[in-house]
Amino acid sequence: MPRSASRGALSPLLIWAASLVAVWCATAAALHQPPWVQQASRDLLPFGVIKGIYFEPAQAWRLVASQWLHVKPPHMLLNAVILGGVGLCVERRWGGLWPALVALTGGTLSQALLVRLEPQAFLSGASQAYMALCGFALTAGGIGRIGLGMAWAGVAVGVALDVFVSGHGALKVGHLFPLVFGLACGLIARLLAARRPADTSDASF
Repeated sequence: MPRSASRGALSPLLIWAASLVAVWCATAAALHQPPWVQQASRDLLPFGVIKGIYFEPAQAWRLVASQWLHVKPPHMLLNAVILGGVGLCVERRWGGLWPALVALTGGTLSQALLVRLEPQAFLSGASQAYMALCGFALTAGGIGRIGLGMAWAGVAVGVALDVFVSGHGALKVGHLFPLVFGLACGLIARLLAARRPADTSDASF
């Protein structure tokens, strides 16, 4: 399963990170707002933001689409930096497929969980996905110091925002669940890799 990503290969997570910025600009244009202005969750409902009390199985597409929508520009940029930066480092060891699937699956499952747990909340953003990716990076192995540092920083920022900024007082389930999911996926990947011949790919990043 682990592999060194070829230098000419496209990075799914870097593409995802860039697409967050593109979607932000597109929604700003659709809302007739400049891109540096905060967007309103209610205005983003037609684009895929979720509110649990309105959610129906036929709207399952929102579980994915909502991860590309954000309310605040700094939040969007943080998510893009973590997804792209950690993603590039993880992909050098594990290729582009598995890390992207872990991030997308972790984010999607988290959105589905929050629909049930927080039906009154507006759900959006890629924070859940990046927490899953960071968890994977921390336990999968073969990730260099820069990648591990960015993963730890991403987790630390998520914790700090939950505890000190949002006033929640603890890591929110929307961040805790994908982090645990990513950690578990990383451990499974590491165990499976241990049964294969040793990989000599460059993990200097």
